[in-house]
Amino acid sequence: MQCEKWLLLLLVLVPGLVVADVEVCENPEIDFGGANGTPQQVTSIISVTDSFIIQDLQVVVDISHPFIGDLTVDLASPGGISLRLHDSDGEDTDNILVTYSDEGLPNGSEPYSGGCYMQPSTGTLAMFDGEQVAGLWTLSVFDGFPSNNDGTLENWCLRAFEAPTRVTNPCAPPPVPEPKTPIADRVVLVLVDGLRYSEGLGHPTRQYVPHMDSLAQQGVIIEPFFNDGVTVTVEAIPAVMTGSWAGTTSFFDPDCQVNSIYSNTPYVHAAQDCVYVLGPYCPWRGSFHRSYGPDYWPQWISTGGGDDANWVEAQNLLQTTKPRFLTLYLPDVDHAGHDGIWVDYLAAIERADEIIGELWTWIQSDPDYADNTVMLITNDHGRHTTNFQGHGDGCNGCRQIECLAIGPGIRTGLISTIPRTTPDIAPTLARLLGAEAQFSSGEIMTEILEPGMFLRGDANMDGVLDISDVVTDLAVLFGGVIHNCHAALDNNDDNSLDIADPIHLLTHLFQGGPLPSLPHPNCGVDPTGATLSCTGHLRCE
Repeated sequence: MQCEKWLLLLLVLVPGLVVADVEVCENPEIDFGGANGTPQQVTSIISVTDSFIIQDLQVVVDISHPFIGDLTVDLASPGGISLRLHDSDGEDTDNILVTYSDEGLPNGSEPYSGGCYMQPSTGTLAMFDGEQVAGLWTLSVFDGFPSNNDGTLENWCLRAFEAPTRVTNPCAPPPVPEPKTPIADRVVLVLVDGLRYSEGLGHPTRQYVPHMDSLAQQGVIIEPFFNDGVTVTVEAIPAVMTGSWAGTTSFFDPDCQVNSIYSNTPYVHAAQDCVYVLGPYCPWRGSFHRSYGPDYWPQWISTGGGDDANWVEAQNLLQTTKPRFLTLYLPDVDHAGHDGIWVDYLAAIERADEIIGELWTWIQSDPDYADNTVMLITNDHGRHTTNFQGHGDGCNGCRQIECLAIGPGIRTGLISTIPRTTPDIAPTLARLLGAEAQFSSGEIMTEILEPGMFLRGDANMDGVLDISDVVTDLAVLFGGVIHNCHAALDNNDDNSLDIADPIHLLTHLFQGGPLPSLPHPNCGVDPTGATLSCTGHLRCE
């Protein structure tokens, strides 16, 4: 009885989390403006399935346009109420990145591209208070001076609250997303430029890529995987890095001044942890978004050479800098293809395949990388179906590319038939490292990840081992609390739940005892084959 009273007291003292709002986003990336055959007006719809009465509303709008004084932006609710958020304000300034809120700054008092909270141009969002949030919400963008300029409705979000909210610092940088528990400590991304799928993993015998064939049997390949944008390097590599088709405008800028909200930096949280080994191109270096900026830009190294020069530089970095995220770019397959000599093209494929095999062997032999590194191999584009010399159009040979992944948390021997595209790479790699590519238009490729991953010891699923995990253990053992991941509570890894499990964790926390065994500190599956169930762990989703 005394134990139960102590347990109840602890349960009362542990605070809970109450979620009182809903946020739904769309990434339409729709061009408009009438300058190049685009429509003068575009609309995008958000469907909200949650059901509650609105007490406060915010709308995040991201539009790229060189003359925002031409534009009007309207929001319409499921109940037919309409409000003009932007009414031809801003004159000849570029772009809109605004969170519209009645608690924001007066409209136009700060640059529209600055990401501030700002009041609508006309009326107030309070007109939606008292309305049901569920249903279809429509954002309409109209260019009042067609044929002058084109723009793009990049993305927008609807935030609805069940209680009034306050904006205390309307121009504060938005918070960087809270890291999730990593699945892998390190990621190596290999980009083989211009490898047509029919000569790679799509070949019936895979005779030109025996090393990738071997890796595919130990990991996952996705068929079909497509470049769903422009099949040229200067657009496809940025899409791999950022998870969005952001265009070519600054790819060859020698200063790499990429003024885009899209950011590769959520892969890691320190610039020295991220390195690109690229050819003679300026890489997609980073973002000027206020949550990230130059402090998070990765290092980049342009060798000016081909595959072998880049591989030598990558080996040096792996042995010395030991980055958490490394991109190795192999350009020679594309160069040989453009030269039009078939045997040279095949030889370049075979050499790239050899480098990939050597890279994985090295990773598995190094104590800092072995068993905690995911390697993903892909291409920026393929080649014409009927003429291997070129690429750049929408033919299947140009679009279908490789996506091969291997390492901890990656399923084994799987050929996934769920169609995926280039923007899905960035959020997937970010998730592996415990981060979020929050501005990516792609999706995490959950089907390539091991099912049933959990974090041993993290009973309350907050990513930290502390006394609250002991409280949760006791609540399940003695308080009748239902838990959907018993494997996470098995702190001593004996495939049973009993009082020894909270004692094991208490001994670690207060007497320097051993940590819970694998999977810890990263998410994963039980290497010994758990018999306890786990239908989901919040930190490992």
